[in-house]
Amino acid sequence: MMDTKRICSLIEERKEELFELLGSLVRINSENFSTGGNEEECAKYIDKLCRELGLESDVYSPMELPGFSEHPDYIPGHNLENRPNVVARWQGEENVDELMLMAHTDTVVIGDLENWEMDPLSGEVRDGKIFGRGACDDKYAIAAALFIIKLLKEEGFVPKKNLLFAGYCDEERGGSHGAMAAVMKYPCKRIVSMDGRDQIWHCGSGGGELKYLFHTKETVDSALAAAKALPTVLEEVERFADARKKELEANPYYAGTIIPQTSLRYMGVRAGNHGADLGKGEVHFVFYTDKAKDEIYAELHEIEAILTERLAPLGIVGDGFVPETRFFHYVHTEPDSEDIKNMLAASRDVRGIEPIVCGSCLSDLSVISKYGSNRAFAFGAGRDFSQKGGAHQPNEYIECDKLVEYTKIIAAYVIRTLG
Repeated sequence: MMDTKRICSLIEERKEELFELLGSLVRINSENFSTGGNEEECAKYIDKLCRELGLESDVYSPMELPGFSEHPDYIPGHNLENRPNVVARWQGEENVDELMLMAHTDTVVIGDLENWEMDPLSGEVRDGKIFGRGACDDKYAIAAALFIIKLLKEEGFVPKKNLLFAGYCDEERGGSHGAMAAVMKYPCKRIVSMDGRDQIWHCGSGGGELKYLFHTKETVDSALAAAKALPTVLEEVERFADARKKELEANPYYAGTIIPQTSLRYMGVRAGNHGADLGKGEVHFVFYTDKAKDEIYAELHEIEAILTERLAPLGIVGDGFVPETRFFHYVHTEPDSEDIKNMLAASRDVRGIEPIVCGSCLSDLSVISKYGSNRAFAFGAGRDFSQKGGAHQPNEYIECDKLVEYTKIIAAYVIRTLG
């Protein structure tokens, strides 16, 4: 069996190569605009790296899967043209697809350059950090997986069964098409989603993003009438939010996490639109739940009926709830499964401590677990949205030390699982 200490020592000695690999990925613009994306160049670059490593590599569009656009979890409007996945296979002693490591190639948009202190596509290393859009969401994971494979192959390691790596498109903005296509085309017994924080997420909440839309019955020259309707809409949305909080508080997988307290977050509340659409209003929010889609939509239908009645005296017509993302299904893997125990042991081997095992909010874990493997879980090294320089933030970065530590843990897990 491969010596974990040996591979960890190599990762430490050659960490500058890891940093440069991440930098090269950051320098490729792969923004996701929701209705399209720039993932193609990044996928082709990963394909090139994989072929140089002697791996079988497949670059394909999710739309190439038979019946993909008719799949119940396909959502139209994301325009998957020229947004391929790349899946590479390292064949083991037994040609069976055993373990898939997954990371997404797309990033959120760069945003206003005035908010960046450096080039967002530089991959610059400064003060022990690697900067750039995607550095901590999720290109660090691509770099870690490919670097591990490179070092293990150089050391003569041969996995007992096949190790696959998937660099997939369309994760941001609730897409999940790339993740769904990857696990459907390449089913594996075990899957690790490498998008996340320094926690093992064995459970993914359901939910998604919604907008409640409404408009005035009459033509108006001011947004006042729509604005006066907002408190009524918010009152009913808050009632919906309270139900989500209570159900997650009662779920033992979310005990001790912040998710029940943030089970509904507002993305925007608006009447009018900068002088246009003066009679229109909307309340835009994201919610988390452990309830099934049919149950949630039945509840939303009841709220729509209540709002229709309450808004009518205000001269307002309710247009109902409109989904902004796919519905995320509530999924979970048993927290004491063999696979999670192996990741906990890998962490102990590397740094002497174990990450927390808990539930997460919305992630591709929803489709990965539902359509890929019921043994799937997520473990990452990204930085939270709420942190300065965290995921989706200007000046996004990942700490070099954290990246090295994470790469060692994943390497130790691969050896434990396939050695």
